[in-house]
Amino acid sequence: MGSGKKLTLFIVGGLVVAVLLVWAGVLLGLSPMVRDGLSGLFSSDTVANAENCDLQQEIIDDLESHYYQVVDEDSLQRGAVDGLVGSLDDPYTVYMDPEEYAYYQERISGEYSGVGMTVVMNDSLVTVVSTFEGSPAERAGIESGDIITAVDGTSTEGQNLDEVVLNMRGPEGTSVTLTVYRPPMSTTTTTVPEGQEETPDLEEQQEEVVDLTKLPPGGETVEHDIVRQTIDIPAADSEMLAVGDKEVAHVSLFDFSVGSAEELRADVEQAIENEGADAIILDLRGNLGGIVGEAVDVTSIFVAEGVVVTIEGLHSPAEVYEVTGNAYPDVPLYVLVDEFSASASEIVSGALQDYHRATLIGETTFGKGLVQVIYPLSNGGALKMTTAEYFTPSGRNINKVGIEPDVTAPDDPATQDVDETLEEALDLIAGTTSAGR
Repeated sequence: MGSGKKLTLFIVGGLVVAVLLVWAGVLLGLSPMVRDGLSGLFSSDTVANAENCDLQQEIIDDLESHYYQVVDEDSLQRGAVDGLVGSLDDPYTVYMDPEEYAYYQERISGEYSGVGMTVVMNDSLVTVVSTFEGSPAERAGIESGDIITAVDGTSTEGQNLDEVVLNMRGPEGTSVTLTVYRPPMSTTTTTVPEGQEETPDLEEQQEEVVDLTKLPPGGETVEHDIVRQTIDIPAADSEMLAVGDKEVAHVSLFDFSVGSAEELRADVEQAIENEGADAIILDLRGNLGGIVGEAVDVTSIFVAEGVVVTIEGLHSPAEVYEVTGNAYPDVPLYVLVDEFSASASEIVSGALQDYHRATLIGETTFGKGLVQVIYPLSNGGALKMTTAEYFTPSGRNINKVGIEPDVTAPDDPATQDVDETLEEALDLIAGTTSAGR
């Protein structure tokens, strides 16, 4: 101041793209194709399934015959699926309809059409984490900490994060009007109130809807008319910094989508071999996660040998992921983390910390130690299902706990021209402060 056949793609990220459950609670009107896609995943009792289907149809018939308003069968079907999945009480196991699944695929592909910023639900407010360089959002002057209060004149009140994000997206060249509230400089919605846990609660994050009564007073509301464009989501960015007689590469990794590790490796290689970097600062702040394989490949840039992460679940035998080779194991490494460093970011941070390969600086990370697998369904949607937990090389389960940094150094949003976390890392490299490991 990231058909019924199993898609072998493991994911641990997705706070920005998580789908809020409707919690319908009863199984009403499962369409045949959705029922077929889900059958066998939750029960093997064929007789019981048949009885449930008969009961469902009986309820639908009664509703269609006697309900005082017209019954929307599509809404009943969606409520049935959400109720079925919601009964697991797992905010990361969700049904995505075809539109939501298409949006999810865009996200992990690294390209979409929209305004170009990352947002999270923070204290029931849709809060900007960052804007992408050169994006319409950046050109409009939107900044980290800004709050989205309306999209095209429709208030975000009562909406979940995905609804707001989907409304901001659209075809390239079309316009969208964003109403943005900027809190006063002395206030930030990304810090945690006194007495509250440092790491956001996992389930509350997923279930929240916007509550604009929580806007901090004294801020300013501005409308931005923005023309959407195709956003090529940058995976990484780097800059060289001079610290005394040392050259330091500050490399930011924004997500763990397809190809992120390869792009990061190219930046690290350039910094070390061509620009003579004496140290690397890997910035994972605001990195909400992504694909497990990318996390393994990122760790492999800095660790020469050993286990990166172990994944295990009731129906998933333990899978051990090891580094893939061709590392830079000796260059001094510092990793910046915050409360929005989640999932795949925590796999990397946890491994580097366990091996004493890096000094972690910043704030306690989010705390998501679960792995999901995508099961595409015949209607074009998908079931994103938690299948396993993951463990760091030393066996730590960080779910709902997070990873504590070696050096606590939060960035103060009130000092926009100073990045206290980055400055702490530079001071450590210069030798003017001690890591106190």
